[in-house]
Amino acid sequence: MYISLVVPFFNSAHKCKRLLKRLPEITSNDLEVILVDDGSTDDTYSVLSDLKCRLPQANITILRQQNKGTGGARNLGLSVATGQYVWFVDSDDDITTDALIFIKQNCDQQYDFIDFNIIRSGTTPINRMNVAAGSYRDSHEVRQILLDSGFIYQTCKAFRREFLLDHHIHYPEYCYYEDIPLAFTLPFLVTSFLKTNIVGYLYHQEFDSITRGKTTQKSLDRLYTSVCGLMDGLAFAKTDAEVNVIKERFIQLYLIDSVEMYFSITPRKEWTTIWRIMSQYRRLAKQFSISLNPFHLINKKSQQYKLYFRMQWMMSFILINDQASYFEGIRKKEWGF
Repeated sequence: MYISLVVPFFNSAHKCKRLLKRLPEITSNDLEVILVDDGSTDDTYSVLSDLKCRLPQANITILRQQNKGTGGARNLGLSVATGQYVWFVDSDDDITTDALIFIKQNCDQQYDFIDFNIIRSGTTPINRMNVAAGSYRDSHEVRQILLDSGFIYQTCKAFRREFLLDHHIHYPEYCYYEDIPLAFTLPFLVTSFLKTNIVGYLYHQEFDSITRGKTTQKSLDRLYTSVCGLMDGLAFAKTDAEVNVIKERFIQLYLIDSVEMYFSITPRKEWTTIWRIMSQYRRLAKQFSISLNPFHLINKKSQQYKLYFRMQWMMSFILINDQASYFEGIRKKEWGF
């Protein structure tokens, strides 16, 4: 097998038809499709089973587990994958045949990952790596590129399976924003990658998801995965410059991006959540010796937003207690563990 496609599904019966329509077009003896039903309560499992029945000649495996989140579903899929490369694809998005052909042509070159351009609905191709197409095998250059790029967007990358296994890569479970921790650690583990300008991933936006739908309690999972990433990233960082990159990434993901989810000029009850986030951030900043000024990360925001952020920052000092148990309590309640 040159590639294993691992696709998590959770209550996806109404939004996975595009990808399932693509599968008959790409099935072959050397391509493996692993469909993971992550505890769906709708007709998702029946839809997947029907697909497998209609394609008896295809290498399709259907797995089923209790709801653990996309990370748990990816981990399960990876544990049974046999392809040289593994591509984690979201059920409501799509991939291209050009990308699969390119992987097949280059899989024997043993790059740690192959990166493709993406297209959001109706847009021009986007290069998430911000580097020219080509081969990158200088480990020092690779590390710097990945630290600079942020490495948050991983669905446009096909990873070499042995690379993932050798480094014991796994996604956090019982949470959303499962990609965040790897954004902190993979830059220190990857030694080579192949960048192509081929559009490989089609990112669709007509359905809500945790990253493009309304803010819910599970949106606070970003805090949990950001802390996981910070701890893992600091363990790998070797220089002061690398440590600063990890800490700045944490500030952006834990503090700036989380606060922006609840942005509102008019007072509302979610402001107390902002204060909790800011209060807990200061505790974590002290714990991990983060002295970087968070305000410089909002310099490009509007003047109105900067005033709003500073006002919330000052208001958050009314909370003096540790907020860790509060946020962990929400996560346990939402995921039921």
